[in-house]
Amino acid sequence: MNQLLLSTMLIASNIAFANEEGKELHNESCIACHIIEHDDAFYTRENSRLHTHFELRRQVSNCVSAFSIDWFPDEEKSVVDYLNNEYYKFKK
Repeated sequence: MNQLLLSTMLIASNIAFANEEGKELHNESCIACHIIEHDDAFYTRENSRLHTHFELRRQVSNCVSAFSIDWFPDEEKSVVDYLNNEYYKFKK
């Protein structure tokens, strides 16, 4: 029982760390290119072009390539996870 609890806590802390890393990377690199305010309304507006988790991953990847952002694949995934967890809530 203790091992299960410990494992669950470890997984939860890893998810929280990845989400925080994704938020930091997003704030450092993404907001600089998007001139408008980045609040909930930016990501949840009705005319969003993103409707699936795949489209979100593709959009982040396109931005990383287009603007030569030097992220490792796990950093890119952290940003996708952050955006999805915080705003989009797409199923993977």
